[in-house]
Amino acid sequence: MSTRPVTMTSQEKAMTRSSRWERATDTPLLALGIAFLIAYATPIIAPEISPGWHLFLEWIEIGTWAAFAVDFVVRVSLAEDRRAFVRTHILDLLAVALPLFRPLRALRVVSIVILSTRRLSKVLKNRVMTYVGITAVSVWFIAGLAVTDAERNATGANILTVWDGWWWSFITMATVGFGDHFPVTTDGRLVAVGLVVTGIALIGTITAYIASWFASAGREAEEAIKVELGVNEDKLDALTIEIGELKALVARLAGQPLPAPPTAD
Repeated sequence: MSTRPVTMTSQEKAMTRSSRWERATDTPLLALGIAFLIAYATPIIAPEISPGWHLFLEWIEIGTWAAFAVDFVVRVSLAEDRRAFVRTHILDLLAVALPLFRPLRALRVVSIVILSTRRLSKVLKNRVMTYVGITAVSVWFIAGLAVTDAERNATGANILTVWDGWWWSFITMATVGFGDHFPVTTDGRLVAVGLVVTGIALIGTITAYIASWFASAGREAEEAIKVELGVNEDKLDALTIEIGELKALVARLAGQPLPAPPTAD
C-alpha cells in the first residue's frame, strides 16, 4: 500500500513560517517593550539625570523601535495577503510608522507596550481580561508621564510632577474630571483627548466583559439546577415505581388466608 506525500499549500506554508517567527520573537520583543517603557519613563520621572543617561535612554528607544520595525516588515513579507495583514494590524503599523517627534511620542510608547502586552497575554489564562487590564494600566501610566512632560515647564501649568500627572490621568480616564488639574499646552490637551476616548473604550470593554461573565455564570448555574432537578425527578420516578410494587405485593398478601397457628404436640 503506497502512501502519497502530504503537500502543503502556499497559505499553509506562509502561516507556518509566520507562526514560527512569532514564537521565536515573542519573548525578545516583550523584553524590548519593557525596556522601551523604562527608557521613556526614566527622564520624565527623574529629569535630573545626566546628559549621558539621556543619550543612552534615547538610543534604547531608537533600538527598540528598529526591532519592532524589522518584526513588522518580516511578518508582512511572510503574510499570504499582505494588504489584509496591514489592514488588520493597524496598531503594529502605528508603532513603526509614527515619527519620534514629541506630540506623537507617547502614542508610539502606548502602541509598543500594547503590542508587548498582546504577546504576554498569549501565555496567560483569561487572555481578554488580562489584555484589557494591562492595557488600561499602561495607558494610565503613559498618559500621566506624557502630560507631565508636556506641562511641567509651561507657563501657568498646574501639572508639575509625575504624581500630578498620574492623578490627572486617573480621573480623566475614569471620565470624572474634578478640575483640580488640567493641561494648558497643546500637547497636553492632545493627550487629554486621546485619554478620554481610550478611557471610554476601555471602560465599555470591561463593563461588557463583566456583564458577559455574569450572564455566563447565570447560565451555568441554571444548567446545573436543571441537571439536579432531572436527577431528582428520576429518583422520584423510581421511588414511585417501588411504592407501586410494594402496594401490589401488600394487596396480594392481603388476599391470601392467614397461616394456621402451630399446635402443641
